[in-house]
Amino acid sequence: MKRVPPLVVRRAVLAPAVVAVEVVLIVASPVLLALAVAASPFFGRWRPLRMLTIVLSFVVRHQVASVACLGLWVASGFGRRQAGEPMQRAHYAVLRWFVSGIYATILRYAHVDVRVVGSAEVEEALSAARRPVVMLSRHAGEGDTLLVLAHLLGRYGRRPRVVMHEALRLDPLIDMLGDRLPNRFVDPRGGDTEVEIAAMSRDLEDRSAVLIFPEGGNFSERHRRKGIERLEGAGHAEQAEWARGMVHMSAPRPGGALAAIAAAPHADVVFAGHVGFPGSLGEVWRLLPHEQTVEVRLWMAEAAELPAAHDERIDWLFGWWRTIDAWVAEQHSSPDPKDGAYSRRDP
Repeated sequence: MKRVPPLVVRRAVLAPAVVAVEVVLIVASPVLLALAVAASPFFGRWRPLRMLTIVLSFVVRHQVASVACLGLWVASGFGRRQAGEPMQRAHYAVLRWFVSGIYATILRYAHVDVRVVGSAEVEEALSAARRPVVMLSRHAGEGDTLLVLAHLLGRYGRRPRVVMHEALRLDPLIDMLGDRLPNRFVDPRGGDTEVEIAAMSRDLEDRSAVLIFPEGGNFSERHRRKGIERLEGAGHAEQAEWARGMVHMSAPRPGGALAAIAAAPHADVVFAGHVGFPGSLGEVWRLLPHEQTVEVRLWMAEAAELPAAHDERIDWLFGWWRTIDAWVAEQHSSPDPKDGAYSRRDP
């Protein structure tokens, strides 16, 4: 994959092109909606109309949020004051409005019920914001990043800091918000990702939340096998054995997670597991007309509970990953979603 274009090209060429495409979609939306209504009987339970509604909602909110970021850039003295608290608060408000709106639209039109189970104490701590947190989340389906961000921003009132792939700069909105808020773009092909994560994780406020997906990508059997092979190749036989014992999780890459924890020793660590996400865009389309349940489970380790030595922290992280894997397996085997089970109704 080629490197992203420089800033001047992204702002002068890419951003206007994205805006133009979005304007065309918005102007053409009445015709597109009519075509979706006509096509829906052939696909079952208004599937094209539901999908188009989600897409158009995203486009409209993306357009409004991008214009808002342009306005904030002007209001900050063309970027001179954007690092100040008023501008930080305003940009987080834009991000919250965008993410929460898309999230609510998907839940409504994709018929998704999200349940946070067995996590009342952790939820209370997240909402109270007595200390910052490092959140380490499972990465296992289309949209789980949106789920975690929506909960951090809306449900718990947190200010997330996110590690993102450099390629996401091709989205002008993500590019602007990513640079103006304390996030980090990283390129796995080069650079020191752990140094970037550590820099992002310093000077956290009580409402800050560093979000990291230690698996490094969406779960798949291929990704799981590669993780095991990586550990074996590095001579980590015991950790490779632990990874082989996990069925629903890939081995975590400890570097980034432990860099964040070391840079923020006063932060609690929250682990997020979930079940019910579709694993591909094709599965999203297939399941769209049907009732779906996504279940989320949170665990928290307070800062004082963490092991002190680096090697002990690696084993500690693997232990938590095995705990989440066991919980996921339990949800997959539970027959009744009303009892806190994983449920997906196939067509």
